[in-house]
Amino acid sequence: MRIALGLSLLAGSLTLSAGTICPAGSGANPFPYSPDPTGTGCNAVITIAANGSVSVAVTDSTPYEFGEDVLIGVKNNSSTPVSSIALNGGSGGYIFDLDGDGICIYTFVGSSYCSASQQSGTDPQDYYGPTSTFTNINQTTLNSGTVNFNPPIPPHGGTTYFSLEGVPSANLSATVTGTGSSVSTAPTLGEWGMILLGALLIGCAAFLTGRKANQTV
Repeated sequence: MRIALGLSLLAGSLTLSAGTICPAGSGANPFPYSPDPTGTGCNAVITIAANGSVSVAVTDSTPYEFGEDVLIGVKNNSSTPVSSIALNGGSGGYIFDLDGDGICIYTFVGSSYCSASQQSGTDPQDYYGPTSTFTNINQTTLNSGTVNFNPPIPPHGGTTYFSLEGVPSANLSATVTGTGSSVSTAPTLGEWGMILLGALLIGCAAFLTGRKANQTV
């Protein structure tokens, strides 16, 4: 088991309230420690800005099991749904050195998505969040891989979360590698108005064209 990036092992009090992005421990087997309890609820947050740029902020360096496993939140402030991101922990950042103690072996707010296999610590599934899966893990270095989201993270402030090994630092890089469609929505009243106006104008144009043609016969 590798402990990357000098993680803090300071104890913290357990809170049962969920954060704004990541969940807090609850139920029969809660996290020994719930990160950033008065804020995001995450150890680190990956933010996709309106212009598509990506940044990482470490919000709480204490792992949720006081070892090396951490909750990662993602917030999409762009105008496009995000279906996947590529992560790289850099030299010594063994972020995909998954060792059977992802978030699904615990109970937390919203943990009902975790299957029996995930709850038993089957890697990498026990590290998945409610909408995420991992692919393209570099099995040699264990420091890079792709996190896929289904459904995609909605634009304009949509969020989700998952778990990894080791608190990210400045060495961590994240890149949006896929975009996808959000759930389709019905047109608004304003949009319906524009559609009807467009149809009316097309109908009027067709009527006038036909009338002019009849007059010239």
